[in-house]
Amino acid sequence: MVIGCGIVLFYLNIVLTNLVSLRQLRYIETLDNATLFVPLHDTLFIDWVKGYQMDQYITFALRDMVDVCTYSWIFVTVLIWWSCSREAMVPAKILTVQMVVIPFFSISQLLTIVPDSTPNCVEVYNIPKDEDISWVFWKYPLRACGNMLWSSDLAQLVIFTAMAVQMVSARKPRTRWLVWLVGECWTFLTIVFIFSSRYQYSMDVFITILVIKLLVTHPGVELIATQCFIKKGAYYARARTEEELEMSGL
Repeated sequence: MVIGCGIVLFYLNIVLTNLVSLRQLRYIETLDNATLFVPLHDTLFIDWVKGYQMDQYITFALRDMVDVCTYSWIFVTVLIWWSCSREAMVPAKILTVQMVVIPFFSISQLLTIVPDSTPNCVEVYNIPKDEDISWVFWKYPLRACGNMLWSSDLAQLVIFTAMAVQMVSARKPRTRWLVWLVGECWTFLTIVFIFSSRYQYSMDVFITILVIKLLVTHPGVELIATQCFIKKGAYYARARTEEELEMSGL
């Protein structure tokens, strides 16, 4: 069940991401008279960071560092979970959050067309311009053209940071606090790379952090995860959690 749902979400994310790029391409070619779609003026990047003075190869190197920070944290979190925890609730909650995030992010981007933060992103990211749009269903998008409102890399980083903290027992508050601190510092480092490379608008970063943090801490996530992905979910949903037992002194 979990593996099958994960595969479906992965493929759905590919298709929806390609659709966002296709929508950006169609807008540039038709409604915008085939002119370059100029990025919005990001005050933080342009006026504060002075990012327009950076060479393109430096910008792309910094963007690669965003992926390195994100996927390395995910890999370490999964490795520690597999080695030390293997608690079923952790992947169940991650999958539940992804079920909400992936469609919500993609649909919101399809509803509003905003220039990508990368100038001439269609050319830079090699978005196919053929009349045949079958590539939407099979091409793996290394980068999405038209990605706005949300930072997908940062969303995954916040999700897995929250899960890493929750893997630590509530009986070890210092260890849990230390994991939280390392995760927040790692997230801040990733944000520095995002701002430095103009990977996303600053608005994308702030909105993503706020929405994802509210989502991963919502009690409904654990309830849905328990009912959908945990065996005998109805029984465990009635069972008292470790935190509740500690509060009651049992």
